[in-house]
Amino acid sequence: MLATTAVTRLPAQNPALTPAKSDSIYRLAVDSAAYKDYAFVYLLDDGIVRFDADGRGTQRYHQIVQILKTQGVGVWAERRFSYRPGHDKVTVNWMRVVRPTGELVSDKPSITQASDVPAAMANPIYSDTKVVRYSLSGVTVGTIVDISWTQETTDPFLPGDFTSGWNTTMPYPALRSRFVLNVPSSMSPRLEERHVDVKRIEENAGGRHSYVWAKQNVTPVKGEMFAPDSSIPRMGINVAAPIKWADIARWYGGLATDRYSLSARTAAIVDSIARRQHSADDTLQALHTWIARDIRYVSIALGLGGYQPRYPDSTVVSGFGDCKDKATLFIAAAKHVGLTAYPVLLNSSGAADSTMPSIGQFDHAIAALPKNGGGFTYLDLTTNEFPAGTVPPSYQGAFGLVVLPGGKSEQITFPKDGPGEQITRFEGTVGSDGTIGGRLELTLRGTAAAFLRAALSEPLDSARRAAMSKAFSSFLPGSKVDTLIVFDGRDPRAEPKVSLNLHGADGFRSAGSLSVLTVPPAFFAASVGASNLVRALADAAERRYPIDASKVFLSSSVTELALTLPEGWKVELPKGTVAKSDFGEFRSQYSQTGRVFRIEMRLSGTSGVFPKERYADLLTWLKAIASGEVSSIVARPSPAP
Repeated sequence: MLATTAVTRLPAQNPALTPAKSDSIYRLAVDSAAYKDYAFVYLLDDGIVRFDADGRGTQRYHQIVQILKTQGVGVWAERRFSYRPGHDKVTVNWMRVVRPTGELVSDKPSITQASDVPAAMANPIYSDTKVVRYSLSGVTVGTIVDISWTQETTDPFLPGDFTSGWNTTMPYPALRSRFVLNVPSSMSPRLEERHVDVKRIEENAGGRHSYVWAKQNVTPVKGEMFAPDSSIPRMGINVAAPIKWADIARWYGGLATDRYSLSARTAAIVDSIARRQHSADDTLQALHTWIARDIRYVSIALGLGGYQPRYPDSTVVSGFGDCKDKATLFIAAAKHVGLTAYPVLLNSSGAADSTMPSIGQFDHAIAALPKNGGGFTYLDLTTNEFPAGTVPPSYQGAFGLVVLPGGKSEQITFPKDGPGEQITRFEGTVGSDGTIGGRLELTLRGTAAAFLRAALSEPLDSARRAAMSKAFSSFLPGSKVDTLIVFDGRDPRAEPKVSLNLHGADGFRSAGSLSVLTVPPAFFAASVGASNLVRALADAAERRYPIDASKVFLSSSVTELALTLPEGWKVELPKGTVAKSDFGEFRSQYSQTGRVFRIEMRLSGTSGVFPKERYADLLTWLKAIASGEVSSIVARPSPAP
């Protein structure tokens, strides 16, 4: 149990931060031998944030870091800060390098440069964000870097909106950590404490209310294989304004309300697309394909344009748009052909916290069509790799906000695909010389298909086709590939399947009166994977956290091999394996019917969180799967006449 620091009562205003306050912290300098696993340590990590009712505020940070290894020099010798002129600004209060004795090495950066953020050529992002970069001289192993800066929000995009967060537990130790929130006494900010084991100190004075979290000797927390992220006790605090998601939806709806109509020119384009379709579903998909594929993705985050979509005609005429522009164009086009659609705000990585309303939670927009009976069909207009109703894996199961007309909204959770599944089938023939030839099919489903769709979103050129053929030839060592057939990754309705012919593969080799097939590792991927997991878990310490079964095997797999043998051959059939548990099921079986020899492998995972006491059961199950690996198959050819 870590002890908390004594907390000094704060005045109503933020206390002044001056270099003089650092001197006592320098005396906390550590012996590097006691922290041999770390490149640096925080002697002090201090944050004081102040917000007003209108969303304006200041966030002041002070970090004092002792460099322990050369890897830490590169991290702290170069610092950068970003801001958006007209909305916020950054001020560096001081930035200096000292020795643990307090001896000054440098009192300011040696180089300072302010610049715009350049727009990338691929998936460009145009932004008015400015970056200020600083280079510190004299940062070497053993020195201390002392930095303080202030971020000030001068004009929030949404009045009354703010958010901030603090990670007390970090990847590096901190001898002193303090986070202070200061708001008007009349405000009840939203507070989220994660694994906090210290009591916060609160004080009212001068019409302001202060919250203080302070802790000393904070050590990093290591995770554990298969542990749910929420179970790992990393201490942190999130704060947000007392606004509601409905306020955010109403604000965005007001920005976009006049943007859902089409000019005659754009309406004609939509009509030409719609009249070639045979159903409403076809029209929906065709509009999705047009906007996702033919309108280039270009992010435009200039001023309020970071939140307000452009008019559909501007998007069509320019030939490009960002996520909200594309979603707005689709909603307007859908309206024109008699369909109803609404914008949805979300975080593209699925990181939006449904309990902390703030426009800062969102960085992406898609469209939603209401279903008969409730619910929505979702379309991400920035990609054509997913059919209507399916969204990218990055935000499946995450929170989103549907913006409805009239200032209304609905909070939703995005649907998840079924468990990822890979189906591998090979049907071939064994020649009289033991070589193998036949047809290989690979089919992916659920979340597993997303990556293959992305890889085939553009037609294969000769180089990529050759590389893919070479990769598949490793399925049967020594084989050559012909007739590679891939699905059209641009068609979200196409089944994600790849097929090809293999011939001349290494197969059965004579061993006296027998023929022996060295089974390719691809057939026993599940057993090999389980064996690797057993070895990794064997090195782990005593189990501390629960077990998330969905993290053990992320997808299911089916592998089937059917070989037609030469006349008279008989295979010595290995014993199959059946391993069932609460964590999933594995089956392997071998059979011969006439001349056809078959291997079938099936692995399916499961979901659910189990207590750490089930660790032994998990290990037993994995060992059973690992034992199912067979390295060779023996066949007895028919006697020579």
